[in-house]
Amino acid sequence: MTKTKRPQSSQQDAFSAHFSSATRYGDRWNASLYPALLAKTRYAALDNRYIALADFNSVVGSPECLRRVVLPSAPSDIHSEDIQVFVRNDDAEDPDAPFSQPSQASNGLLTHWNLDAASAVAVHMLHIVTGDRVLDLCAAPGGKSVAIAQSIWSHLQPDYPGPPMAGAKKGALHSNEFDRTRNRRLADNLSKYLPASLATSGQQKVLQLDGTRGAQAFPLGVGGYDKVLVDAPCSSERHIVHAQAKVSSGKAGALADELARWSPATAKRMAETQHELLMTALRAVRVGGIVLYATCSVSNEENDGVIEKTLAQLEKRVKKGEFTWTAEVIKFEPQIEQGLLDFAERTTYGWLVLPDHPSGGRWGPLFFTKLIKTTLPPW
Repeated sequence: MTKTKRPQSSQQDAFSAHFSSATRYGDRWNASLYPALLAKTRYAALDNRYIALADFNSVVGSPECLRRVVLPSAPSDIHSEDIQVFVRNDDAEDPDAPFSQPSQASNGLLTHWNLDAASAVAVHMLHIVTGDRVLDLCAAPGGKSVAIAQSIWSHLQPDYPGPPMAGAKKGALHSNEFDRTRNRRLADNLSKYLPASLATSGQQKVLQLDGTRGAQAFPLGVGGYDKVLVDAPCSSERHIVHAQAKVSSGKAGALADELARWSPATAKRMAETQHELLMTALRAVRVGGIVLYATCSVSNEENDGVIEKTLAQLEKRVKKGEFTWTAEVIKFEPQIEQGLLDFAERTTYGWLVLPDHPSGGRWGPLFFTKLIKTTLPPW
């Protein structure tokens, strides 16, 4: 029997058995994680800092009705205020009510982007500063690129208090998406959120390159970027759960296409592509530069597994004399780690935000790891 004809109960049982196995989430899967994944996705509002604050508040809500999500930061981080994400106050009549759709502000740009706050945490962990040259390797639909831009060109924000910081004119944001339809959507979105002067000057570009084919085709080439974000395509198990719930509510016994296509081997296939994307990112970033790898998967193969494979591959190629550089996982400062614990749990190589986190935030899933590209020590 093909998987597209497999009975709903059989496929759902296989999915549940896979993630509730003792080597994965065990009893937690059915007790809390699956119900949290099944629940409606929670969204926060990312303030587009390139519009007037009054325009944001008129659409999203007055300041007294909103609570800013505190992103993990160290006291020395002068860019800790650049990315601002809001939720409704806990005492609101309906604190989980979705925010309105973005509206056009007085300067023509859109007011906000509704996203999972875990995405903002991941971008914040890149610690982008004014003048950074950043590659967003898998950028569609564009929310993370919008967040990235807030730090590169903060001087273009209407409420910026002084002259541009040194290096503002050399900053770059290259947002890449290979799929044609998603690329068009990405370009359209960024044109509605970012100042037109950035695209006109060439500092902000939308690219359509295959991220698995290496870094040489990217505008700044091998070693040309200060920071690279790899928000890799993944199995998106929460999407599978929601898709199945939707078809089940309409027709008893129906099987969603997303669940029909899933198998225990899905994550392994995705991990191959993810590894290639991460290798491209590491080639594209300069020595001393930062790569942040992220997925919205709950599968270890796509998360720690990709990092483990990539580090092992680097070690082999270094031993063969093929690379003069390598990479290592960055450990965050204690204060940042303490802040991360309010959102996520540690994994072997990174952090995993899950919607059943004890904090009750209900964000995620989102896994991320921060790596630094290093030169080899002299022999």
